[in-house]
Amino acid sequence: MYQWLSVVPFVPLALLSISACEASKMDASGAKAGQETAADRQVRANKSGKDVTDEQVPINQRFRSIDEYLAHLERTQGPVDGSWYKEVRPGVYELQTGNLHLDTPDGDKRTFTREELEREFGFSQ
Repeated sequence: MYQWLSVVPFVPLALLSISACEASKMDASGAKAGQETAADRQVRANKSGKDVTDEQVPINQRFRSIDEYLAHLERTQGPVDGSWYKEVRPGVYELQTGNLHLDTPDGDKRTFTREELEREFGFSQ
């Protein structure tokens, strides 16, 4: 009798575990894992040719302006010692390279005008 009572508290836990396992086999759309939903089939049917990744789209098509692109570089590359451009004077930008040391004479920083950067990244008309 005492052995039976020690098992009883674990029955609800076991039932919860089983239902949790069944729920994990469903994705957010209610389809079971491994099954294709109607929306997935439609997307697959509408695709033609190769997939295009964000890196394959030119920078001037991913960002509305040079300012937006430079802000993106500062936000994403600055914290990880990547390359980005800092405005040092109105219309003049200095390349920030973090830990990367460029082979420039006398260790000079590289500066670019706004027009040069616009041309470089395809924002000039």
